[in-house]
Amino acid sequence: MKPSSSHTVPATIGAIKTIPLEAIMMTPTFETLETSCFCDPWRNSRSIASNRNALGAYTDADLAGDMNSLSFAERQAVEEDIHGVSDVIKETPDFVTEKIEEMKQALAKVNSQQRQAWDRAVFLRPALAEDVRFHLIFLRARRFRPDDAAVLMATYFRTKRDLFGDDLLIHRITWNDVSIPTVVAVLRAIS
Repeated sequence: MKPSSSHTVPATIGAIKTIPLEAIMMTPTFETLETSCFCDPWRNSRSIASNRNALGAYTDADLAGDMNSLSFAERQAVEEDIHGVSDVIKETPDFVTEKIEEMKQALAKVNSQQRQAWDRAVFLRPALAEDVRFHLIFLRARRFRPDDAAVLMATYFRTKRDLFGDDLLIHRITWNDVSIPTVVAVLRAIS
């Protein structure tokens, strides 16, 4: 049986949607919550009080308070990002090359324990370290912030290794590779 890169699951009643398993694996974990916070436009300039709340304790009142504490420009940046109309980043070849090099340098600075699965993946498939398209996935996900993209990539491989082991670390995961307990764990993690 040839493995597929996606699995058809019911998305809503009467509708069928194809969801790649790799997309599920990109779900932020508790460790990446700080770098994947929706408040990126102001994350370097101010601390939002409600970010210190326990995971899951963020309420509508916290969101309203945070939004009201922003300047007009910051609030507009958040609204544009939420609605998918934020500024487009021009991906010129020089810009992409520069950001990939910065990401590689940032990846070398990531904690060795957190980076261990990435190092193993590169050992198993050396071409992965130079795969521009693969690096671009993480850079685009973090709006070309190399440090954040490096942490996301390391977390991705760590999570993939924790769930599926070294055997599938460098392979595309399909539903055929997943055991029932793993499916349950992933569904619990994303719900």
